[in-house]
Amino acid sequence: MHIEIQEGIRSILIVEDEGLVAMMMEDLVRELGIEDIHICSDVTSAMELAKSADIDCAVLDLWVRDGSSIKVADTLAGRGIPFLFSSGSGADAVETRHAHRPMLGKPFTDDDFKTFLLDAWTMRQAPTGGLAEDGVA
Repeated sequence: MHIEIQEGIRSILIVEDEGLVAMMMEDLVRELGIEDIHICSDVTSAMELAKSADIDCAVLDLWVRDGSSIKVADTLAGRGIPFLFSSGSGADAVETRHAHRPMLGKPFTDDDFKTFLLDAWTMRQAPTGGLAEDGVA
């Protein structure tokens, strides 16, 4: 699958502590035309970016070196930035307040990654009447 986004996702935050997986995700988002890519392998550095960086969308590994990325998810949600989780854990590992967020299971295919990312982005862009960022209609 090859899709280029002319308008929309310009900047992305990827929180992933496995180097090869992070590199693969970077390649996949570049294939989508995204050029501004922030990659963090820990919650501490991801939090710095999540608080103030110009980010359009994010992919969060649920568990990284220094713990759960839920704090990053909370910060992104507070800023209205769409995101999805990527994890080898089941969807039940996500805290209730983020249970409605997309969960991309590992391992995943290239097409699944792109589809989940684009779905997370378009859900945020849904016209009035769709789900709000907090999951409430």
